[in-house]
Amino acid sequence: MVSQENPSNTMASEAFTEPMTVIKCGPCIGCHNYSFVPVDEKKWQEYNSGKPIQEVWPDKDKNWREMLITGTHAKCWKEMFGEEE
Repeated sequence: MVSQENPSNTMASEAFTEPMTVIKCGPCIGCHNYSFVPVDEKKWQEYNSGKPIQEVWPDKDKNWREMLITGTHAKCWKEMFGEEE
């Protein structure tokens, strides 16, 4: 099953002016669903070459970045581990 979750800034802040690629993230460790995230191809190449994700996408929140890295949705993380202190 594919997650319908749309993290707050997944697609809204991406300007689709550069070539995009869709990344299959997951499965989420909470719900076991996959998510699909469109990303700029150049930024994806930077990330895959070893550049830290927070440097490649400084405008994205930590929940978006976590989903891209591990597939874990923010909602599932909160359900498993609770709120941040």
